[in-house]
Amino acid sequence: MDNSKFWLKYAPDGYFNLIELANTQRAITNFVKILTKKEIKVDFYSTNKRDSFTNGKEITISSTISMNNIDSVVGTALHEAAHCKYTNFKILKHLNNILLTKNINSGREMVSTLLNFIEDRRIDNLVYKNAPGYQGYYRSMYKRYYYSKIVDKALKGPEYREENWESYLFRIINIFNKNTDLNALACLKEIFDTINLKNIGRLKNTEDSLEVAIDIYMILSEHFKSMNSEQRKSQANQNKQNSENSKDKSPSKEETKKAFNKQENFLKGNINKKALSKKDSNKIEAINKSSIKETKTSAIDKNGVKRTNRKVHVIDGINESLIKSNLYGVFSISNFTQRNNINIGINLGKKLLRKLQITNEQVTLASKRLKYGKIDTKRIYAADFQNDIFYKIDKASYKPTSIHLSIDGSGSMQGEKWNQVLINTIALGYVSLYMNNIDLTISIRTTGIDPNLSSQTEQIPLLILAFNSKKHTIKDLKKLGHFVAKGLTPEGMCLNALNDYIPKSSYYLDSYLINMSDGFPTFESSAFKYKGKSAILDTTKAVNNIKRKGVKILSYFIESPSSYTKTAELVKDFRTMYGKSATFIDPKNVNQVTKTLNNLFLERDLVS
Repeated sequence: MDNSKFWLKYAPDGYFNLIELANTQRAITNFVKILTKKEIKVDFYSTNKRDSFTNGKEITISSTISMNNIDSVVGTALHEAAHCKYTNFKILKHLNNILLTKNINSGREMVSTLLNFIEDRRIDNLVYKNAPGYQGYYRSMYKRYYYSKIVDKALKGPEYREENWESYLFRIINIFNKNTDLNALACLKEIFDTINLKNIGRLKNTEDSLEVAIDIYMILSEHFKSMNSEQRKSQANQNKQNSENSKDKSPSKEETKKAFNKQENFLKGNINKKALSKKDSNKIEAINKSSIKETKTSAIDKNGVKRTNRKVHVIDGINESLIKSNLYGVFSISNFTQRNNINIGINLGKKLLRKLQITNEQVTLASKRLKYGKIDTKRIYAADFQNDIFYKIDKASYKPTSIHLSIDGSGSMQGEKWNQVLINTIALGYVSLYMNNIDLTISIRTTGIDPNLSSQTEQIPLLILAFNSKKHTIKDLKKLGHFVAKGLTPEGMCLNALNDYIPKSSYYLDSYLINMSDGFPTFESSAFKYKGKSAILDTTKAVNNIKRKGVKILSYFIESPSSYTKTAELVKDFRTMYGKSATFIDPKNVNQVTKTLNNLFLERDLVS
């Protein structure tokens, strides 16, 4: 993996987990797009027994990728992409008819195989010439699928020296191997000259490659016609005698045949592969379509020990694939129970929007009675005895505001709490879609079943970037109704991950973080326990890191009187984490958050 190491994230055990595998597949797809400058579909999920092939419109690549084969997989993708870019697939499709027009009534398979070989040389040369940075990937591909020590020795040995098609094919596809023996077969030298690899650039298209393939076929066809069986046997014996001078021990016939078949299969794009399970394939498809990233952060465990490389999965957007796959166990396909709350939220958003007495355009400010500027026609009468008859116009815009609304989506939020939070979140999301200079992002913090593990109990901290007013629509906003509040509360870890998505405040931007939660940080996995005072301290540090960017934090503790006693210690701990302004509210009064943001909308500063 010498060529991929500069962009590849290392897998400790040599194999990629599903998140890493999905990210790697996306990177390979991007390589294909860069080379072809086309939106070529790259399929990693096919159950087809062929490892790699293309029909000119899409590419199928091995779905089993590890640290050991990544370079060769990339090389294979690039090779198939080159076919998409440079090969005329109409010729391959209509090859039989083309050969008939050239009075070639048999030998279609022979010509087809020769064409594959010549065309591979032509397109690979183009990539080598036009994209030299890819050469390493190509070398890895050929090393894996094509070159072998067995073939090297066999080229010097007695096998494949009989004057027949199989021998010629073996010798032709290895004709540029440094161990090749051009005297092994009678016409091999003539074929070598016909291919003329040093001048392969002379072949401008697939039609030219076909002409060379036909030339080789005609050479062999005429040669076989001119030889009887006794001549063939005599020639083969002579060839074998010539090979006896080799000091290398020849591989067995079976070994050579196996290596040859591997080469032939590669040439035809027919290499057997081990496919991913249907379950894992579906997971990867959901990951790819959902832009899921695995980020790492530090956290303080229950014993007060700082632990590094704690994983947090970040989902950028909620889409249909994510919902249907229920990848993390936190989504429901059916949102019947929440449809009413979504409608209530939208109607509330419409009312809020009507109440906002604010323009989102530029504001014009006139300054009069100035000593210079434009003449104020209304004060010309004073021109003879005063010099303040001028005015000027200044234009100012409302200061852009970025608001990140982050919600605790743990299991304790189920029921009335989540219903009320969803209503008000939908309302605010709706308003943000129609407000200029106000960007609203909505995220959910929770835990989900780790898709990288077979265990259905192992949890992973999860940050869902559910909605962004800059790129999403009302349709995307409604998908919040598919989320099911469940899991634990890994506050500090999720907030550390969240920090990367919150812009810092500046003269030209006000940045806010609005937090809503109903409990204290807690998380537990087989290797890590996160709770108590240590988790509170960790969350405090994460919040302070966000504050250092000038971000204003407003935090609300959603408290059910029946389940919490608002003790002095509880209040102290919550305000320790989120600041002195942290507020305790009843689920029925979640609209306090809406009112707060409404005021923010109305109280924006003007910037000249």
